[in-house]
Amino acid sequence: MMDTSSPTRLTLEFAGGLVLLALTMFGALMFGAFSIGVGDILAWMFGSDAADPAAHRVLASIRLPRVLAAAIFGAALGSVGVVLQGAYRSPLADAHLLGYSSAAGAGAAIGFAITPVAAYPVVPVAFAVVVAATFGVATAALRARAGSERLILAGVAFGFAMLAWTGLFVLIVDSPRVPTFMFFVFGSLSGATWKGLVVATVVLVPSVLALWRNGPGLDLLVLGDREARTLGFDTRRLIPTVVAVVGIVVGASVVLGGVVGFVGLLVPFLLRPFVGPRHRILIPAAAIGGAVTVVVADTLARTVAAPSEIPLGLITAAVGGPFLGWLLLRRTPT
Repeated sequence: MMDTSSPTRLTLEFAGGLVLLALTMFGALMFGAFSIGVGDILAWMFGSDAADPAAHRVLASIRLPRVLAAAIFGAALGSVGVVLQGAYRSPLADAHLLGYSSAAGAGAAIGFAITPVAAYPVVPVAFAVVVAATFGVATAALRARAGSERLILAGVAFGFAMLAWTGLFVLIVDSPRVPTFMFFVFGSLSGATWKGLVVATVVLVPSVLALWRNGPGLDLLVLGDREARTLGFDTRRLIPTVVAVVGIVVGASVVLGGVVGFVGLLVPFLLRPFVGPRHRILIPAAAIGGAVTVVVADTLARTVAAPSEIPLGLITAAVGGPFLGWLLLRRTPT
Protein backbone atom coordinates (compact mmCIF):
# COMPACT_ATOMS: atom_id res chain seq x y z
CA MET A 1 0.00 0.00 0.00
CA MET A 2 1.35 3.44 -0.88
CA ASP A 3 2.39 5.86 1.85
CA THR A 4 -0.47 8.31 2.32
CA SER A 5 2.08 10.97 3.28
CA SER A 6 3.84 10.83 -0.11
CA PRO A 7 3.99 14.42 -1.43
CA THR A 8 3.59 13.29 -5.04
CA ARG A 9 0.54 11.21 -4.24
CA LEU A 10 -1.04 13.96 -2.20
CA THR A 11 -0.38 16.52 -4.92
CA LEU A 12 -2.07 14.30 -7.49
CA GLU A 13 -5.01 13.66 -5.18
CA PHE A 14 -5.54 17.36 -4.47
CA ALA A 15 -5.19 18.22 -8.16
CA GLY A 16 -7.70 15.51 -9.02
CA GLY A 17 -10.06 16.80 -6.34
CA LEU A 18 -9.88 20.36 -7.65
CA VAL A 19 -10.49 19.18 -11.22
CA LEU A 20 -13.46 17.13 -10.03
CA LEU A 21 -14.83 20.17 -8.18
CA ALA A 22 -14.44 22.38 -11.26
CA LEU A 23 -16.19 19.83 -13.48
CA THR A 24 -18.96 19.35 -10.92
CA MET A 25 -19.57 23.10 -10.67
CA PHE A 26 -19.57 23.46 -14.45
CA GLY A 27 -22.11 20.65 -14.73
CA ALA A 28 -24.24 22.24 -12.00
CA LEU A 29 -24.46 25.42 -14.07
CA MET A 30 -26.20 23.44 -16.80
CA PHE A 31 -29.02 21.85 -14.82
CA GLY A 32 -32.12 23.32 -13.25
CA ALA A 33 -35.67 24.37 -14.08
CA PHE A 34 -34.08 26.27 -16.99
CA SER A 35 -31.55 24.07 -18.81
CA ILE A 36 -28.45 25.76 -20.20
CA GLY A 37 -26.23 24.19 -22.84
CA VAL A 38 -22.45 23.89 -22.73
CA GLY A 39 -22.11 26.29 -25.64
CA ASP A 40 -24.16 28.97 -23.88
CA ILE A 41 -22.06 28.64 -20.72
CA LEU A 42 -18.79 28.89 -22.63
CA ALA A 43 -20.08 31.81 -24.68
CA TRP A 44 -21.13 33.59 -21.50
CA MET A 45 -17.81 32.86 -19.75
CA PHE A 46 -15.77 34.27 -22.65
CA GLY A 47 -18.09 37.21 -23.30
CA SER A 48 -19.17 36.04 -26.73
CA ASP A 49 -22.05 37.81 -28.47
CA ALA A 50 -23.46 34.37 -29.26
CA ALA A 51 -24.59 33.88 -25.66
CA ASP A 52 -28.34 33.48 -25.23
CA PRO A 53 -29.63 36.58 -23.34
CA ALA A 54 -31.99 34.47 -21.20
CA ALA A 55 -29.19 32.04 -20.32
CA HIS A 56 -26.93 35.00 -19.53
CA ARG A 57 -29.43 36.42 -17.04
CA VAL A 58 -30.02 33.06 -15.36
CA LEU A 59 -26.30 32.33 -15.07
CA ALA A 60 -25.30 35.76 -13.78
CA SER A 61 -28.08 36.38 -11.28
CA ILE A 62 -29.26 32.92 -10.16
CA ARG A 63 -27.24 29.88 -11.19
CA LEU A 64 -23.65 31.06 -10.62
CA PRO A 65 -24.14 32.55 -7.13
CA ARG A 66 -26.01 29.41 -6.11
CA VAL A 67 -23.32 27.04 -7.36
CA LEU A 68 -20.58 29.11 -5.70
CA ALA A 69 -22.62 29.22 -2.48
CA ALA A 70 -23.01 25.42 -2.60
CA ALA A 71 -19.23 25.02 -2.99
CA ILE A 72 -18.25 27.28 -0.10
CA PHE A 73 -21.09 25.94 2.06
CA GLY A 74 -19.92 22.37 1.50
CA ALA A 75 -16.28 23.30 2.06
CA ALA A 76 -17.19 24.83 5.42
CA LEU A 77 -19.22 21.79 6.51
CA GLY A 78 -16.54 19.33 5.45
CA SER A 79 -13.69 21.12 7.22
CA VAL A 80 -15.75 21.64 10.38
CA GLY A 81 -16.52 17.93 10.49
CA VAL A 82 -12.82 17.08 10.48
CA VAL A 83 -12.03 19.56 13.25
CA LEU A 84 -14.88 18.46 15.52
CA GLN A 85 -13.97 14.80 15.11
CA GLY A 86 -10.40 15.63 16.06
CA ALA A 87 -11.36 17.87 18.98
CA TYR A 88 -13.79 15.34 20.46
CA ARG A 89 -11.78 12.30 19.34
CA SER A 90 -14.89 10.67 17.92
CA PRO A 91 -15.93 9.84 14.33
CA LEU A 92 -19.51 10.67 15.38
CA ALA A 93 -18.77 14.35 16.01
CA ASP A 94 -20.61 16.60 13.58
CA ALA A 95 -21.90 20.16 13.77
CA HIS A 96 -25.45 18.93 13.24
CA LEU A 97 -25.32 16.12 15.81
CA LEU A 98 -23.54 18.24 18.43
CA GLY A 99 -26.16 20.99 18.23
CA TYR A 100 -23.97 23.70 16.70
CA SER A 101 -26.20 24.03 13.63
CA SER A 102 -29.39 24.28 15.66
CA ALA A 103 -27.83 26.88 17.96
CA ALA A 104 -26.71 28.89 14.93
CA GLY A 105 -30.17 28.52 13.42
CA ALA A 106 -31.77 30.03 16.52
CA GLY A 107 -29.39 32.99 16.40
CA ALA A 108 -29.93 33.41 12.67
CA ALA A 109 -33.72 33.42 13.08
CA ILE A 110 -33.51 36.25 15.61
CA GLY A 111 -31.07 38.11 13.39
CA PHE A 112 -33.32 37.79 10.35
CA ALA A 113 -36.30 39.06 12.35
CA ILE A 114 -34.63 42.28 13.52
CA THR A 115 -32.52 43.04 10.45
CA PRO A 116 -33.31 46.12 8.36
CA VAL A 117 -33.19 45.42 4.64
CA ALA A 118 -30.01 47.46 4.25
CA ALA A 119 -28.16 45.41 6.88
CA TYR A 120 -28.88 41.98 5.38
CA PRO A 121 -27.12 39.57 5.81
CA VAL A 122 -24.59 41.09 8.22
CA VAL A 123 -26.84 41.08 11.30
CA PRO A 124 -28.11 37.48 10.89
CA VAL A 125 -24.53 36.30 10.41
CA ALA A 126 -23.43 38.15 13.54
CA PHE A 127 -26.24 36.69 15.66
CA ALA A 128 -25.72 33.15 14.36
CA VAL A 129 -21.94 33.36 14.86
CA VAL A 130 -22.21 34.66 18.45
CA VAL A 131 -24.76 32.04 19.52
CA ALA A 132 -22.94 29.12 17.88
CA ALA A 133 -19.51 30.21 19.15
CA THR A 134 -20.84 30.65 22.69
CA PHE A 135 -22.43 27.22 22.52
CA GLY A 136 -19.12 25.76 21.33
CA VAL A 137 -17.16 27.24 24.23
CA ALA A 138 -19.80 25.96 26.67
CA THR A 139 -19.57 22.42 25.31
CA ALA A 140 -15.77 22.60 25.41
CA ALA A 141 -15.96 23.33 29.12
CA LEU A 142 -18.03 20.17 29.61
CA ARG A 143 -15.91 17.99 27.34
CA ALA A 144 -13.41 16.67 29.89
CA ARG A 145 -16.05 16.02 32.53
CA ALA A 146 -18.81 14.50 30.38
CA GLY A 147 -16.76 12.57 27.83
CA SER A 148 -17.09 12.80 24.07
CA GLU A 149 -19.80 10.16 23.54
CA ARG A 150 -22.10 11.52 26.26
CA LEU A 151 -21.52 15.04 25.00
CA ILE A 152 -22.60 14.05 21.49
CA LEU A 153 -25.81 12.53 22.87
CA ALA A 154 -26.39 15.69 24.89
CA GLY A 155 -25.76 17.72 21.74
CA VAL A 156 -28.44 15.77 19.88
CA ALA A 157 -30.93 16.47 22.68
CA PHE A 158 -29.96 20.13 22.83
CA GLY A 159 -30.20 20.41 19.05
CA PHE A 160 -33.76 19.12 19.05
CA ALA A 161 -34.68 21.56 21.80
CA MET A 162 -33.13 24.51 19.95
CA LEU A 163 -34.86 23.44 16.76
CA ALA A 164 -38.20 23.41 18.58
CA TRP A 165 -37.61 26.89 20.02
CA THR A 166 -36.56 28.14 16.59
CA GLY A 167 -39.74 26.73 15.08
CA LEU A 168 -41.88 28.42 17.72
CA PHE A 169 -40.10 31.72 17.11
CA VAL A 170 -40.47 31.51 13.32
CA LEU A 171 -44.17 30.67 13.55
CA ILE A 172 -44.92 33.33 16.15
CA VAL A 173 -43.00 36.13 14.44
CA ASP A 174 -44.36 35.20 10.99
CA SER A 175 -42.23 37.82 9.26
CA PRO A 176 -41.37 37.86 5.54
CA ARG A 177 -37.79 38.68 6.57
CA VAL A 178 -37.44 35.32 8.38
CA PRO A 179 -36.95 32.19 6.23
CA THR A 180 -39.48 29.38 6.51
CA PHE A 181 -39.11 26.79 9.26
CA MET A 182 -38.02 24.26 6.62
CA PHE A 183 -34.88 26.37 6.08
CA PHE A 184 -33.89 25.72 9.71
CA VAL A 185 -34.66 21.99 9.45
CA PHE A 186 -33.28 20.88 6.08
CA GLY A 187 -31.67 23.98 4.61
CA SER A 188 -31.80 25.41 1.11
CA LEU A 189 -29.62 27.41 -1.23
CA SER A 190 -32.53 28.68 -3.30
CA GLY A 191 -32.18 32.15 -1.79
CA ALA A 192 -28.43 32.48 -2.46
CA THR A 193 -27.45 35.98 -3.60
CA TRP A 194 -24.19 37.68 -4.47
CA LYS A 195 -24.43 39.88 -1.36
CA GLY A 196 -25.01 36.96 0.97
CA LEU A 197 -22.23 34.98 -0.69
CA VAL A 198 -19.71 37.80 -0.28
CA VAL A 199 -20.51 38.30 3.42
CA ALA A 200 -20.36 34.57 4.15
CA THR A 201 -17.09 34.20 2.25
CA VAL A 202 -15.47 37.06 4.15
CA VAL A 203 -16.29 35.25 7.41
CA LEU A 204 -15.70 31.67 6.30
CA VAL A 205 -12.36 31.83 4.49
CA PRO A 206 -10.25 33.27 7.34
CA SER A 207 -12.08 31.10 9.88
CA VAL A 208 -11.37 27.88 7.98
CA LEU A 209 -7.73 28.97 7.60
CA ALA A 210 -7.60 29.46 11.38
CA LEU A 211 -8.87 25.91 11.86
CA TRP A 212 -6.24 24.63 9.44
CA ARG A 213 -3.47 26.38 11.39
CA ASN A 214 -4.49 24.42 14.50
CA GLY A 215 -4.05 21.12 12.68
CA PRO A 216 -0.85 20.04 14.52
CA GLY A 217 -2.53 20.52 17.88
CA LEU A 218 -5.50 18.45 16.78
CA ASP A 219 -3.09 15.71 15.65
CA LEU A 220 -1.66 15.52 19.15
CA LEU A 221 -5.10 15.28 20.73
CA VAL A 222 -5.32 11.76 19.33
CA LEU A 223 -2.78 10.82 22.01
CA GLY A 224 -4.99 12.25 24.76
CA ASP A 225 -5.18 15.56 26.60
CA ARG A 226 -2.40 14.75 29.07
CA GLU A 227 0.03 13.61 26.38
CA ALA A 228 -0.76 16.66 24.25
CA ARG A 229 -0.01 18.99 27.16
CA THR A 230 3.25 17.12 27.76
CA LEU A 231 4.25 17.88 24.16
CA GLY A 232 3.52 21.59 24.55
CA PHE A 233 -0.14 22.00 23.54
CA ASP A 234 -2.43 23.35 26.21
CA THR A 235 -5.74 21.66 25.43
CA ARG A 236 -7.50 23.89 27.96
CA ARG A 237 -6.88 26.75 25.50
CA LEU A 238 -6.75 24.85 22.23
CA ILE A 239 -10.17 23.19 22.48
CA PRO A 240 -12.19 26.33 23.40
CA THR A 241 -10.39 28.31 20.70
CA VAL A 242 -11.02 25.69 18.04
CA VAL A 243 -14.69 25.13 18.89
CA ALA A 244 -15.31 28.89 19.06
CA VAL A 245 -13.95 29.23 15.51
CA VAL A 246 -16.08 26.24 14.53
CA GLY A 247 -19.08 28.18 15.86
CA ILE A 248 -18.15 31.13 13.64
CA VAL A 249 -17.94 28.87 10.58
CA VAL A 250 -21.21 27.10 11.37
CA GLY A 251 -23.00 30.38 12.08
CA ALA A 252 -22.04 31.94 8.76
CA SER A 253 -22.84 28.69 6.94
CA VAL A 254 -26.33 28.43 8.43
CA VAL A 255 -27.20 31.94 7.28
CA LEU A 256 -25.96 31.05 3.80
CA GLY A 257 -27.67 27.67 3.37
CA GLY A 258 -29.64 26.76 6.47
CA VAL A 259 -29.21 23.67 8.64
CA VAL A 260 -27.84 20.75 6.61
CA GLY A 261 -26.56 17.63 8.33
CA PHE A 262 -24.27 14.67 7.71
CA VAL A 263 -21.82 16.32 5.27
CA GLY A 264 -19.27 16.85 8.03
CA LEU A 265 -19.83 13.29 9.24
CA LEU A 266 -19.57 11.46 5.94
CA VAL A 267 -16.86 13.33 4.00
CA PRO A 268 -13.97 13.00 6.53
CA PHE A 269 -14.72 9.31 7.01
CA LEU A 270 -14.48 8.65 3.28
CA LEU A 271 -11.31 10.69 2.78
CA ARG A 272 -9.12 9.44 5.67
CA PRO A 273 -8.11 6.19 3.92
CA PHE A 274 -6.86 8.23 0.95
CA VAL A 275 -5.13 11.26 2.50
CA GLY A 276 -4.35 10.00 6.01
CA PRO A 277 -5.29 11.36 9.45
CA ARG A 278 -3.09 14.50 9.60
CA HIS A 279 -5.35 17.51 10.01
CA ARG A 280 -3.19 19.90 7.98
CA ILE A 281 -3.93 17.65 4.99
CA LEU A 282 -7.35 16.29 5.91
CA ILE A 283 -8.97 19.71 6.51
CA PRO A 284 -8.37 21.06 2.96
CA ALA A 285 -9.17 17.64 1.50
CA ALA A 286 -12.49 17.60 3.37
CA ALA A 287 -13.16 21.16 2.21
CA ILE A 288 -12.84 20.02 -1.42
CA GLY A 289 -14.83 16.85 -0.76
CA GLY A 290 -17.55 18.76 1.06
CA ALA A 291 -17.78 21.27 -1.77
CA VAL A 292 -18.21 18.52 -4.35
CA THR A 293 -20.79 16.75 -2.17
CA VAL A 294 -22.98 19.80 -1.62
CA VAL A 295 -22.76 20.98 -5.25
CA VAL A 296 -23.96 17.53 -6.37
CA ALA A 297 -26.66 17.37 -3.68
CA ASP A 298 -27.93 20.86 -4.50
CA THR A 299 -28.03 20.03 -8.20
CA LEU A 300 -30.14 16.97 -7.42
CA ALA A 301 -32.34 19.02 -5.10
CA ARG A 302 -33.32 21.41 -7.89
CA THR A 303 -33.56 18.92 -10.75
CA VAL A 304 -34.99 15.62 -9.49
CA ALA A 305 -38.50 17.00 -8.94
CA ALA A 306 -38.27 20.06 -11.23
CA PRO A 307 -39.94 22.51 -11.36
CA SER A 308 -40.43 21.81 -7.63
CA GLU A 309 -37.37 21.79 -5.38
CA ILE A 310 -36.37 19.25 -2.74
CA PRO A 311 -34.79 20.65 0.44
CA LEU A 312 -31.02 20.22 0.33
CA GLY A 313 -30.89 18.54 3.74
CA LEU A 314 -33.26 15.80 2.61
CA ILE A 315 -30.72 14.74 -0.02
CA THR A 316 -27.82 14.65 2.46
CA ALA A 317 -29.92 12.94 5.15
CA ALA A 318 -31.05 10.24 2.71
CA VAL A 319 -27.40 9.17 2.44
CA GLY A 320 -26.02 10.32 5.78
CA GLY A 321 -28.76 8.84 7.99
CA PRO A 322 -28.12 5.20 7.01
CA PHE A 323 -24.39 5.87 7.19
CA LEU A 324 -24.73 7.11 10.78
CA GLY A 325 -26.74 4.01 11.67
CA TRP A 326 -24.06 1.78 10.17
CA LEU A 327 -21.34 3.69 12.00
CA LEU A 328 -23.14 3.27 15.32
CA LEU A 329 -23.77 -0.45 14.79
CA ARG A 330 -20.15 -1.24 13.89
CA ARG A 331 -18.75 0.46 17.02
CA THR A 332 -17.72 -1.95 19.76
CA PRO A 333 -19.82 -1.45 22.94
CA THR A 334 -17.82 -0.24 25.95
